[in-house]
Amino acid sequence: MILEVIVTTMNDNVITLIENFYPIHENVIYLISHQITKQNVNIYQKDLDRFLQDRHDVSYIYYFEKGLSRNRNRSMAVSKGDICLVTDDDIKFKPNAYDIILQSFKELPDADIITYKTEFPNKTAYKKYKKRICKHTKRSIMRISSFEIAYKRQSIEKVGLKWDEHFGLGGIPYTNHMENIFMIDALKLGLEAYLYPKTTVIHPFMNSGFDYSEHLVFSKGAAFYRMFGKLSYILDILYAAKKIRDYSRQLSFLKFIKLSIKGSLDYKRKMVRETS
Repeated sequence: MILEVIVTTMNDNVITLIENFYPIHENVIYLISHQITKQNVNIYQKDLDRFLQDRHDVSYIYYFEKGLSRNRNRSMAVSKGDICLVTDDDIKFKPNAYDIILQSFKELPDADIITYKTEFPNKTAYKKYKKRICKHTKRSIMRISSFEIAYKRQSIEKVGLKWDEHFGLGGIPYTNHMENIFMIDALKLGLEAYLYPKTTVIHPFMNSGFDYSEHLVFSKGAAFYRMFGKLSYILDILYAAKKIRDYSRQLSFLKFIKLSIKGSLDYKRKMVRETS
């Protein structure tokens, strides 16, 4: 069983990535999926050629399109591993991460997708996780981060699962919940998804607090409609009530609800236009 680590990166970040690249492992191959602008297409070539000559376990592709979800789909189309692990260029792995991932798919042979735990550099948990192996539900997938996801490539290809290119960083026009949409689509398509509660990823520290920009809230409402349809209007209100302490310095309760519902309605109208 071969694990393929898919690393998405943009522009100059690729240089830092290859200077601090991941270790060689006998059962692991890597794919760098690089988004660049056309005018910069040749800037990184010498450094990349030098790096790739020494690392035969690494493949490299580049694209001009914007959007993280597009990057993920382009890399998915050319990946070759039995198991694929999605990650970002600022993520580090625990020393035994690859062995944990490969072992988890042996222990859970019916699993199509497995997610793992993340911690900060000081070894505190990135979020709350269940302590035992469990199947994911429509509720639990809302707490998953994209860099925690590993999947069987053939399972994903068989059902035609892709990342929704309307969502994600740089996405058009919505910026968040790309990974949650991916996971809920997986469940709807009949794939089996599990949490394997061992830590594989080290995430850099984040700034305290959370930036609830108007566009982020708008995008959240769109994502709720994408995942839950008409139920999204209720979820918009419930989420606004639950997170009021987090956003109260930036937005009022009513403003939050209005933006979120506006996003839900915008996505609904967008889908009507695209399917008519």
